[in-house]
Amino acid sequence: MKISKYILISAIAATFAACNNELAEEATLSVDVARNENISKINDTFVVKKGQPVQFLFAGDPDNISFFSGEAGHEFQYRNRDQVPPEDIASSKLIFSVWAQYGNGECTKNVLKMMISDDFPGLKKNDFNADSMLVETHKWKDLVPQAELPQAPGNAKKAKSFEIDLKSYLGKRLALAISYTGHSNKATQPRMNFVHMKIENKLKNGTTSTLYAGNFGFTPLNMMWRHNLNDQKNMKDNRAYGTVTNNMSGIWNLKDAGKGDFFIHSSGGGAPLKYSWLVSNLIMCNACSPDRGMAIKNITKALNSYSHTYNKAGEYKATFIATNSNYKHESRVIREINIKVVD
Repeated sequence: MKISKYILISAIAATFAACNNELAEEATLSVDVARNENISKINDTFVVKKGQPVQFLFAGDPDNISFFSGEAGHEFQYRNRDQVPPEDIASSKLIFSVWAQYGNGECTKNVLKMMISDDFPGLKKNDFNADSMLVETHKWKDLVPQAELPQAPGNAKKAKSFEIDLKSYLGKRLALAISYTGHSNKATQPRMNFVHMKIENKLKNGTTSTLYAGNFGFTPLNMMWRHNLNDQKNMKDNRAYGTVTNNMSGIWNLKDAGKGDFFIHSSGGGAPLKYSWLVSNLIMCNACSPDRGMAIKNITKALNSYSHTYNKAGEYKATFIATNSNYKHESRVIREINIKVVD
């Protein structure tokens, strides 16, 4: 009986040891490229014809593999980058369109102002009295002359388009502000629609980085929130700084700001005049989104190869990050392949 007990204990110990070894397994991966008539190797670089699939071959079985192609927006070296050096930027522009909807010319004229500042201290976002006084007394500069903004209702096809040069603001922390001030309610106070707002930086290397309005950190200041207006009564939470995802009179809707689209909704004829601001965080116009990789394998599947097509001539560094990860252990290896794409 004692012998059986010892055998059982030994088996359990061996099982635990095997499990521990498995949990502590190091990630392994080697990468090669399948050769064919369109792919050759010169020294440490694979030469590929443009538009031809490149088949990467894997040995090893890590839990996860991520892939950076080396193309613009997908370079491993820029995975943590949130700013482009000013000296690398050829042009920097704030690009957007805007149009007024509903109402008439009398109710639309001079409703909108757009401003910019490189010395705005930023909103507190928890002290409405201080914030509202700050935006009203700060010495803003006109981003767009007020007379050039919509002065009468229009439509999306005739939206006014703007490209504002931001080159002089590179390396500075700037704030953007929009104010909406109703002047007449004889007809509908207009809805103001902003379309595809973004900062676009064209780099000297020919690539472009884009920062959409959803990354500007826009915060509304709903100046009429204490008046408990009847056409805003359904806004129950954060009435001072809040936004909506529906159509509520005089309140900003930012649900599509991620692609640069947002608006402040109209108010019916005879309704109280609306007054609201929309102010960004302090942003760097040379800010950019970090480059992203693509997850091509997870623990649930095996992967022996992966194909990618390069459609532009140039030199690229394809990067594969292999990881094993669990509650007890994490291991990572990085493999790089030099690719030269030719016409």
